[in-house]
Amino acid sequence: MNRKLIFVMSVMFCLCQAAQGQEKSADWMELSGDFRFRFVYDNNAKKLDKQAVGHERIQTRFRIREQAKFKLTDDLDFNIRLVTEPRYYIEAHSERHHWAYNEALFDKFNLTWRNAFDLPMTAVIGRQEIKLGSNWLITDGTPLDGGRTNFFDAMRFTYDLKDKDTTADFILIANHGDSAKWFEPFNDRDIDLAEQDEQGAILYLAKKTSKDSGIDLYLIYKHDTHRIIKSGSEGEIYTLGLRKYGKLNEHWQYNLEFAPQFGHKNGKSLGAFAANNQLIYNFNDEKNNRIYLGYEYLSGNDDPDKYFDKTWGRIDTWSVLYQGNIDTIDGRAYESSNLHRIYIDWATKLTEKTEMKTGYALLFADENTYKGGTGGLSRNGHLRGQLARVQITYKASKNIEHKIEGELFVPGDYYNKDRNDIAVFARYNLVFSW
Repeated sequence: MNRKLIFVMSVMFCLCQAAQGQEKSADWMELSGDFRFRFVYDNNAKKLDKQAVGHERIQTRFRIREQAKFKLTDDLDFNIRLVTEPRYYIEAHSERHHWAYNEALFDKFNLTWRNAFDLPMTAVIGRQEIKLGSNWLITDGTPLDGGRTNFFDAMRFTYDLKDKDTTADFILIANHGDSAKWFEPFNDRDIDLAEQDEQGAILYLAKKTSKDSGIDLYLIYKHDTHRIIKSGSEGEIYTLGLRKYGKLNEHWQYNLEFAPQFGHKNGKSLGAFAANNQLIYNFNDEKNNRIYLGYEYLSGNDDPDKYFDKTWGRIDTWSVLYQGNIDTIDGRAYESSNLHRIYIDWATKLTEKTEMKTGYALLFADENTYKGGTGGLSRNGHLRGQLARVQITYKASKNIEHKIEGELFVPGDYYNKDRNDIAVFARYNLVFSW
């Protein structure tokens, strides 16, 4: 690894050591951080083809984050966080063993102002994480670097109407695909954060109608600007959203979310629709058994530029293997669209500190885009395939968590004989926080 990065990692490690054993370094400063180690194995995840070069891969990932919060006044904080995640890739049956992502960058750099302008409002100005509602469409501003970062360069204003159990968020976003646009990373490796520059605005209204239920309304405006040096899209996209959630009785919960979308992309008019609906049955037993039944729809089209755009929700929420890997085989830059997903999941506590979650999903394409049977797709098939997964989480202590995940994908008739091999994924995850 580069000497500059080793120096930065050493400094971060020293800060981590200084933060251990104390929640506050001083009345005016707080230090915190985490270390995440991942060991990942996948096979046929990129092309569903066991003859493809590099179809079988192993990678180790080492993410270190160190955060500092400086209390400037009772209502004003300055927050900063530095992150690095070097990765070592091994491709079976080849000589392609290499380090990647050998850089460090700021993924938080903001001012937080509570009671702004003497109003019940909080303003966060600068680089920050933003998660709204169910995290379906608003959760990740940096999709291309995986789980290393998920920040937005934004101004967020949250107005709290306590007497009406309502919050109103207004957010202005100015994200750039080039990671060096605002702050050049240490040991910069030109790791892109998105395929295009993305500006926009979000208005999000959330009202609680009872302790366990509520309704959200939102409008997302996203303006994509094509980058000359990188493929991407150009256009303006408007997404309206309605989310209703709550409890039907002591056992049943529900979440309903709908999002029509319009605008234009790459010179073509866009009219799309998406829905994300879920029922949860709680057994209310000592093992905390829960059954999840769900259906997600993201519209497709004969023209890939007219698929539903997930705006800032491009993250592997339900499958690391499928989302961002298998679902890009048909050549789209935007993952997880042109999709029907029908699923059932089961979660239970194996022990006081151990939880298991398993699931099965049937995945269909809304449209078979390449009806001529090109690009690894069949002429008229719609069944993308079947996905099974299991996840076991062991919370060893307040600061240490272990997680083991496994996934298996069996391709359907949406793919042709050249893209019809079973794909597998396995991952061990260790997180130590302080």
